[in-house]
Amino acid sequence: MTASRCLCPLALATLAACGTADTGATTGTGTSTGVATTEAPTGTGSSTGAIGSSGEVVTTGSMAGLTYYRDIKPILDRKCASCHRPGDIGPFAITTYEETTKMSVAIAGSLEDGSMPPWSPSAACNSYKHDRSLPGDERDGVLEWIAAGMPAGDPADEPQPDDDAQPAIDYDIALGVPEPFTPTTYPDDYRCFLLDWPKDQDSYATAFSVTPGERSIVHHVIAFVIPPDEVATFAALDAADPGPGYPCYGGPGGEASPKAQWLGAWVPGSSSTGAMPDGTGILVRPGSKIAMQMHYHPLPGALADQSTLKVRTAASVERPAYLLPFTNPGWLTHTPPMTIPAGAPDTVHSFEIGLGPTIYYLFPDSPFGLGTPVVAHAAGVHMHTIGTRASLTILRAGGEEDCLIDVPDWDFNWQGTYDLAESTVVQPGDTLRLECHYDNSAGEQPLQWGEGTGDEMCLGMVYVSAP
Repeated sequence: MTASRCLCPLALATLAACGTADTGATTGTGTSTGVATTEAPTGTGSSTGAIGSSGEVVTTGSMAGLTYYRDIKPILDRKCASCHRPGDIGPFAITTYEETTKMSVAIAGSLEDGSMPPWSPSAACNSYKHDRSLPGDERDGVLEWIAAGMPAGDPADEPQPDDDAQPAIDYDIALGVPEPFTPTTYPDDYRCFLLDWPKDQDSYATAFSVTPGERSIVHHVIAFVIPPDEVATFAALDAADPGPGYPCYGGPGGEASPKAQWLGAWVPGSSSTGAMPDGTGILVRPGSKIAMQMHYHPLPGALADQSTLKVRTAASVERPAYLLPFTNPGWLTHTPPMTIPAGAPDTVHSFEIGLGPTIYYLFPDSPFGLGTPVVAHAAGVHMHTIGTRASLTILRAGGEEDCLIDVPDWDFNWQGTYDLAESTVVQPGDTLRLECHYDNSAGEQPLQWGEGTGDEMCLGMVYVSAP
């Protein structure tokens, strides 16, 4: 799939289309629906470990004889090390026994409070490919091993890794940051670079990946297709800012963002090959440009970045596809405004829309969508910093509901789009319901839709194709 598996504050190209009105509501109960509880570890052994008040590991009872090489390293390699490895985005590495034991207090604390490994979607809603969540028995096993004194065991006991390697993708396009760029805005720097699309005929993107130039500061990358008739608008943004690229936060170009189409996204630790679902691809027309949005986490002394995105293309595909972000068009123009009152602990805004009309609005010449079934392969939601919960649900014409994604404990720093374990067909009579919750109880001013960090958004994303 083109979109990220995890961990990115999405900069979204918003989509305006016809749909039902916002059913926003504010309650003053002080009970936010976006707070998830974390159960205390129970484990498979007779007891568990804990972190004492002074930071030491406290052992209670007998342990199950777990060892690092046989039991723990395979878990950490599979669920954690893709980010927590030397030179990557994780603040420390845990790829060796020495690295892991050194950071044991931090590991135990993050497992106990549920903050790691980061995985936002609720399992009660749907199942997803590349699930990064840690099953309870594995989580408890790591905690038990730490509490037992972290025995190393025999390196020869380490199981062989699963043989799930997939053939390398033959990318035929490589586009990159035109010159080394050193981010200077702390703690987050969003920068867009306009890149020429090299194909002189219609082509379909069928796979997408990124090679970061300086892994330690690249938080995520999103690529947007700028259609030929909108290139001048984005070129003006680039020309107005000195140096390579231009600043961009909520999308690739402020008010022009709805004209941009998602091509793909990447984050550190992405476990997908970057391939879109078999037989599908996103059309890119000649004369288009790619807006490559970089989200940097600058670090003192970090080297300049010069990342490259890679795309595999095909002249045709069996099922054309789109990566669609959508929202209530009224929120973008404040008619009606998506108001989140100051002091309100749980403001809810929602919107319902059909996929067919959405596709027709953006792509009037689309070969599918209006009056035909649509296949949904992936889904995601997006808000900013005061969001607490968001969900995307299919409302079937017969009255049933199918949950695509539900994020019950929103965290702006850990978000993305997620490949469904099983794709689902959306019929012409079905609609999609997007619902977002916000906690502005500490705010002194009401908030509305906007591009800035201090503003808010409510968007859904779906990767769809013809059946």
